[in-house]
Amino acid sequence: MTYSFTTISMTKLKEKVNALNQLIISGNTIKAMETFYSYDIEMQENEDTPRKGKNVCIEAERDNLQKVKKVESILLDQAFNEDKNVVFSEWKFLVTYKDNNKFMLTEVSVQHWLDGQIVKEKFYYKNFCKTD
Repeated sequence: MTYSFTTISMTKLKEKVNALNQLIISGNTIKAMETFYSYDIEMQENEDTPRKGKNVCIEAERDNLQKVKKVESILLDQAFNEDKNVVFSEWKFLVTYKDNNKFMLTEVSVQHWLDGQIVKEKFYYKNFCKTD
């Protein structure tokens, strides 16, 4: 799939990304996905087979969140490729599961934006690290 990524101004893109980040930080990941994922989003975890479609991606996130008691999301860094409307974000997640086990994950997401929505997103990470 090839996209032309020049249809949104960088100012508007940064505003949308900031709104997305605030939803994630405040624990509203599902709302963030509902708001900013395109209908035909393609989302990939590392080298796994991509999930396709907004509803499929949201359902997978709901399944993950059902196991979780608390998530603290910390945006570590972010960069924009203005020529291609691509956003690179480094996140740290502190996750407490319902069984009270705690884990930490650092990941990088690469988002491709078109017309104010994410059309493709890939996550790069290693493993969850158990914490105290």
